Amino acid sequence: MKLIKTHRMIVFSLLMGVGMSFFMSFVMTVVNAGFPPMFFQIWMKSWLVGFFASLIPALGLPPLINKFLDRITKD
Repeated sequence: MKLIKTHRMIVFSLLMGVGMSFFMSFVMTVVNAGFPPMFFQIWMKSWLVGFFASLIPALGLPPLINKFLDRITKD
């Protein structure tokens, strides 16, 4: 199965949101709580909140950043 080009950016943004929120929530959980007995549950709760918080920027920022970069770069 291949993606339609117009869907590529949406899927890319969603996957970036998942990956970034997963990694960042792990780091922030370790920094703030260490490795308590309920670490996995605390981390997954943090990840879920972080993922939903990252969805809007992950979907909305790439087109804006691309437009900005198109304006300031030469061909």
